[in-house]
Amino acid sequence: MIRLVVFSIFVLAVNGDYCYNDVVQSCGAIGGSISNCNSNYSGVDTVQPDLQHYAATHIDQNFQFLLMSAYFNNYEANREGFSKLYRQLADDAWEDSIDLIKYMAKRGFNMNYNIVPRKKVRIQSYKMYELSSLATALDMQKVLAEQAHEIHSEVTVRKKRYHDAETINFIEKEFVSKHADRIRDLAGHANDLHQLIAGNKDPSLAIYLFDEHLKKVLA
Repeated sequence: MIRLVVFSIFVLAVNGDYCYNDVVQSCGAIGGSISNCNSNYSGVDTVQPDLQHYAATHIDQNFQFLLMSAYFNNYEANREGFSKLYRQLADDAWEDSIDLIKYMAKRGFNMNYNIVPRKKVRIQSYKMYELSSLATALDMQKVLAEQAHEIHSEVTVRKKRYHDAETINFIEKEFVSKHADRIRDLAGHANDLHQLIAGNKDPSLAIYLFDEHLKKVLA
């Protein structure tokens, strides 16, 4: 019985698309390929394009937030709190993109840096008011959150071609809750600032105090 089981496994390895099969064949041929000797398995192949677009969106948002931070840090806008907020979001987007690229390398494929993000919040001008900048940042974070949910939904399909437990765990652990927290914070900032300046003929003092608040909590 034991010999029969071992023999069955051996036949499966030789006849299937496995690393072992590649090695056996390449040993008998000059320049043989062992293309199946990689870390690609389960449903990650199907979700690979979505992971790359997700990483590209993070990289794109990193640059957008850096430009927003630079604008509010100039001598005219002079909003250090808002500048710190958008610099932090830029750093978060960059670090998350690195985590995604590392994960893709771990699972057997490389990042395509020529990919253009599928979803993007179009910013007409970085010379924006404080409240409109918060609204823009909130929309940008929602784009990332929705992409994470789409990837999660794709790899939870109970079919061999799509299901990938490792990607499910990665998305849940590293992104889902972080996006929810950032969206909550930005929505709170937008509503707080709106209440401070609503109906105020000269909202400059209220905006200044709110900026000072951001500067302290982000210090």
